[in-house]
Amino acid sequence: MRSSHGILGIVCLLMFGCQPAADSSTGPGGSESGGAGGNSKNGAGGAGGGSASSHLGGAVASGAGGSAGSRTTVGAGGGGVASGAGGADSQSSCVPGVPATTQIPRMKDAAYDAVVRDLLGLTALASAGNQPPSSLLAPDSDGSLTDIGWNGYLTAAADISAEVMAGSNKSKFISCDPSTNTTTCLTNTIKTFGRKAFRRPVTDTEVTSFMRLNSLTPKGTPAEVAEAILYAFLASPSFIMLPELAQDKQGDNVKLSSYEVATRLSFLFWGSAPDDTLSAAADAGQLTTTDQIVAQAQRLLKSDNAAAVVNNFHRYYAGIEAGSHWVNNTHDSTKYPAFTSGSYDAAMSELNSFFQEVVLKGGTFKDLFLSNVGFVTQDTAAIYGLDPSKYSTQPTRVQLKSDQRPGFLTRVAFLSTFSKYDVTSPILRGAFITGRVIGINPGMPDPAFLKMQPPDGTYTTQRQVIEALTKNEPCYTCHHTTINPSGFVLEHYNAVGGWQDTDPLGGPIDGSGDVRLTPTDTETITNPLDLMTKIGGLAGAKYLYAQQWVAFAAGRVSNSNDECIVEQLSSNMAQASYPLANLLADYTKADSFRLRTVGN
Repeated sequence: MRSSHGILGIVCLLMFGCQPAADSSTGPGGSESGGAGGNSKNGAGGAGGGSASSHLGGAVASGAGGSAGSRTTVGAGGGGVASGAGGADSQSSCVPGVPATTQIPRMKDAAYDAVVRDLLGLTALASAGNQPPSSLLAPDSDGSLTDIGWNGYLTAAADISAEVMAGSNKSKFISCDPSTNTTTCLTNTIKTFGRKAFRRPVTDTEVTSFMRLNSLTPKGTPAEVAEAILYAFLASPSFIMLPELAQDKQGDNVKLSSYEVATRLSFLFWGSAPDDTLSAAADAGQLTTTDQIVAQAQRLLKSDNAAAVVNNFHRYYAGIEAGSHWVNNTHDSTKYPAFTSGSYDAAMSELNSFFQEVVLKGGTFKDLFLSNVGFVTQDTAAIYGLDPSKYSTQPTRVQLKSDQRPGFLTRVAFLSTFSKYDVTSPILRGAFITGRVIGINPGMPDPAFLKMQPPDGTYTTQRQVIEALTKNEPCYTCHHTTINPSGFVLEHYNAVGGWQDTDPLGGPIDGSGDVRLTPTDTETITNPLDLMTKIGGLAGAKYLYAQQWVAFAAGRVSNSNDECIVEQLSSNMAQASYPLANLLADYTKADSFRLRTVGN
């Protein structure tokens, strides 16, 4: 509101004294045991583990980022996996109980954009160079809100309210003319918009507080007052935070209100505020039982809006979420001319489409590793051995060769990420598959070994280079038995993800390896399809997937309390036909989804 700075200047003093509510939780998005996870703008958190130069670091996540716009929690209950992702050799035992959670987490920046879009129809701000509203906010972080962060929210609130009131989206906030019947119009607007913005009914006290903006001296015009009210909503901690303040006891815990459960559901599965159906269920008190909550979760997952949580979780699972140190979008274009300037973005988009295809269309865990569905553009076609002239910038759904392209680990996005600039990296690929997917923690190397170079010699394949590099102790045992073999199976894919039968060094590709599939079971694998088939049936891999979903959804490394729902989800996945969408929804059956611990 450029013409009425006086009104805006005292809004926050009247509404909440310019003292932002603090989120004092200590979130797990940052690094642990050398992790480089951090907090990412998409709300998915970091992959953690090691430095960018480490050949083992990051293979096993040491931290779990928050879900897409959801709460951040503080791990409790003991038994958490501090620097391993769990799985076959590090499963914790279930200890019944509700982990401690913060009561006042902030929205993630991506969720902020989604909420502003859904409530006000605004996706970009002219005042911010047509960037999304969150461009004015500080990057996602856990802990107390700083002055810089608070000022970002105030700036965004001022710019959003000004542009909404001056544009065609004004009716999304106020549908009446405040100059005709000021008191009634503004009061109805506060109640109607406030129900959506605060995700609960506004109280009479709050209505009175907002209406004080209509009695300031000097008095603003009705339009200025309406804009100030919108500003006050957007700058309110009740909007910025996702508070859980219900006090209804259930045993030793506190039962969340239906409004708080609705908020958890919508921000987890849609990364935005509840829709009308979910809000109506909350108003009717119909989000108090597990069956009611799961039914709403299943409904939300049938919407296209669920694509966000599917994308964010699976990029986290695949280790290539935004902010991950694994994101590697540059390769030697002279050596690999098929990898163009647009290939990486197109490949990442393809991975999103792949995960959506599997999860939202009834796919199972094994389909993550066996589906040969691809989404090809002119920038990825040549890498897949297809004719680029037959494709455009828009992805075309195709069936790729089932023996060469089973599952997401054979897609360009994963393969080119887990490679170096001009050569493949069996160590990166193998460590990730073994630790993050199969669930056998390969451990962390002594940093001194990371600078080792292979001995001088004549090598005709990259496999020979790696075997020479790791042939002696203390490297040999871990690399020979745990890390290298699965990476060698993927040597048929070059550094950018294209299929190769001959190594760039001139020798034939040997894509076999004695892969460790469980702590006690090693099998000789001779091709990618065989490896993916084995992984798709591994109980340990399913357990780890369930554990990582719970960690992602809860926003913390799974602890012993979380292991109860992890075990249940893992048991469900033992059914070959169990859809992954059901797994996402069944997470809401956990007591910790509708309860919080007293005093936290």
